[in-house]
Amino acid sequence: MVDVLYIEDNADDADIFSRLIRKLNRTITYTIISNGSEAIDYLTGQGRYDQQANTLPKLLLLDLNLNGLSGIDVVHRARAIDKTRFLPIVVFSTSDNPKDVESAYEAGVNAYVVKPGSYVATGITIEQLCGFWLETNIRIDYK
Repeated sequence: MVDVLYIEDNADDADIFSRLIRKLNRTITYTIISNGSEAIDYLTGQGRYDQQANTLPKLLLLDLNLNGLSGIDVVHRARAIDKTRFLPIVVFSTSDNPKDVESAYEAGVNAYVVKPGSYVATGITIEQLCGFWLETNIRIDYK
């Protein structure tokens, strides 16, 4: 099972995430996908993911501003599928626009986190997110 599925279309942000998560004092498995359509395929086991084990990540970390299917669209689709209806979804975005925050919560996200501006602060935020969502949070698993 993958701990974190990160949907991010910015290669630099994805690289920073990878480097920071490897620096944590815990083993966290992750997959990075660069677009919303592929994220839905991953979550539903369709397309190129039809042969993968049918398990969900413990956390879906999601950028809002994706090419093609937006982050909000991903949330709407995930919440409409029984299997992913209760999957923890956290928006991780550069946007602090109140309309984006409201739209994300209306779509069904569990939390909204604005990406910090520095490398060090981003590392602290990722550590806090992983600590809560992967260790503290009790979740419902659907198969």
